Amino acid sequence: MLAIRFDHAMALSPQWLDQLRTRVTLSSVIMRTTKLQRAGREWKACCPFHDEKTPSFTVNDQKGFYHCFGCGAHGDVIRWMTDQRGLQFMDAVKELAVVAGMEMPAPDPREAQKAKRRAGLHDAMGAAQEFFVRELAGSRAAQAREYLAKRGFSPAIMREFGFGYAPDDRQALAQALGSLPPQLLVEGGLRIAIDGKDPYDRFRDRLMLPIHDVRGRVIAFGGRILTPKEGAPKYLNSPETPLFDKGRTLYNLHRAGPASRKSDRIIVVEGYMDVIALANAGIAEGVAPLGTALTENHIEELWRHAPCPTLCFDGDAAGQRAVRRAIERSLPLLRPGHSLRIAWLPTGLDPDDLIKAKGVAAFEQVLENAQSLLDAVWTLEANAAPLDSPEAKAGLKARLMMHVDAIEEPDVRALYRRDLLDRFSAFAFPKREKAPFRPAKQWRRDAPEPLSQDLLRKLSNLSQGGARARLLAAVMTQLAAHPELIEGHREALRELGESDPATQSLLDPLLAHAQTLEADEKSAIFAGRWGSRSAEHSAPGLLDKAHDAATAREDLAEAIELLVEGPALDKALAAATERFEHDPEGAFAEQQRLLKRKLAFDARLGQMATRRIARATPDTDSKAAAAPAENGERIGQETDFQ
Repeated sequence: MLAIRFDHAMALSPQWLDQLRTRVTLSSVIMRTTKLQRAGREWKACCPFHDEKTPSFTVNDQKGFYHCFGCGAHGDVIRWMTDQRGLQFMDAVKELAVVAGMEMPAPDPREAQKAKRRAGLHDAMGAAQEFFVRELAGSRAAQAREYLAKRGFSPAIMREFGFGYAPDDRQALAQALGSLPPQLLVEGGLRIAIDGKDPYDRFRDRLMLPIHDVRGRVIAFGGRILTPKEGAPKYLNSPETPLFDKGRTLYNLHRAGPASRKSDRIIVVEGYMDVIALANAGIAEGVAPLGTALTENHIEELWRHAPCPTLCFDGDAAGQRAVRRAIERSLPLLRPGHSLRIAWLPTGLDPDDLIKAKGVAAFEQVLENAQSLLDAVWTLEANAAPLDSPEAKAGLKARLMMHVDAIEEPDVRALYRRDLLDRFSAFAFPKREKAPFRPAKQWRRDAPEPLSQDLLRKLSNLSQGGARARLLAAVMTQLAAHPELIEGHREALRELGESDPATQSLLDPLLAHAQTLEADEKSAIFAGRWGSRSAEHSAPGLLDKAHDAATAREDLAEAIELLVEGPALDKALAAATERFEHDPEGAFAEQQRLLKRKLAFDARLGQMATRRIARATPDTDSKAAAAPAENGERIGQETDFQ
């Protein structure tokens, strides 16, 4: 078999890939991790992608694919390596090429040289790992073994994670690996070279842990100090090397990836000791960043294994800062079906502390109670500062909208904006207490005044304009016909008015029209004017298909959201254009990002503007929102909802 060492992307023809698939027996690859039983010409097993008691997973070597009749998992041998083993596509192909005895396509000579150098570094890392493991069993590692015993790690876990020991000797590693080129040890981060001084070992008197890539190869090390020394960090990781990129590497991903495919979850903790503590407790899906905050590359890698990873950082101030940074980096990346969950540990406890104090069930309960990303944004910002003044409350809203504006995916951004504004309105503008009961006759005397003919003419003119004008006219007409709905959108309508004085002139009479409606007055007023239906059942729709109240209310909210978002986008584009003079590169990048959002926004606006305002419910008279008759009656005054 040929050892494939090339670690860079290369062009692979469909013919070459087909040949690879035919040369590798699918069942033999799957048997490495899954027990198969012969079933005629096929193989069967309990599905490795979901829990089941009766086998529904089949493997057909003749056709070259596997299929689960329970969860629908399906693919060929390459898909198996990427989905079940968690490998990148090229890594899967290279590993299968070794099995098939096939040469990879010839790489670029310069890339071949880099690959050769990386191969040498892999050899050096493997040799260093063997040395550290031997040392842990020796006489110089008594303190390291004592530490492991105190942590309660089982022998199986210590073997699985490859614990080792770096002796307190500046030249121990160089002497043990004397057959390797000295420069290779420096390049791999194992030794430190300073001009004018002899190189020396980076890791000394530390409990050592190997760090692996997704293929399970050692690419770096982490060391925990055993005898505290002034100025020496408690944990020390390898520096970045041709093999090790901290911003892309997650500790234990090569084990957690396959485990996550069964449990459909992956858990991110702060450090590798937390990961090992989880594994020691039977939770195999733990990973951790290495000496850096969670990066965009980390998040994308996590999403390859689970659509909604759970962050579970320590319950102290540092842990909250780490969660905040992770949220800020994830928001621009959000897309349908992909998010994060935030599990808050009790203050002062890490996962190991909690499991030792209260057991695995307590930790599982923390995971079960994890917040959605949206809930976590609200929690962090609502607790960030006292909210005891109007200015402080306005600051909360500004911070929430800053997070919303960071989301690039239009639908996700709109839903976040809507939900967070609803929460803010409920917090900042709580419902007033119920007014005392008065007879229905008195209610009619206090009912809103009819809308002016001038406003009605303006709305009619708007409906003949462009997409935004038509949508604005539709919203205004519905709010005029159903003023009880204004209160739920008051904050968004205020923003809409601030963005455009002409729009504000239309809103003012509508707001005045609804001013006398108290939160509990709707049923009394509208019982006299529109029958006995409550506001909940009289919500207007913007879609012909909006035949139920819930859909109708959602349509109206989406329309108002679009009207608010448009001017904000235009303002941001204008600001980006103004920056060209002093920051052309940054301004151009920002302008391109905003233009992309503007195109998506315009498409949504056009779609919404073409929707005809239908009716509140299927039995609503379509003329309910029409302009009043010439006798001056109010819009909808005589509408029969019965």
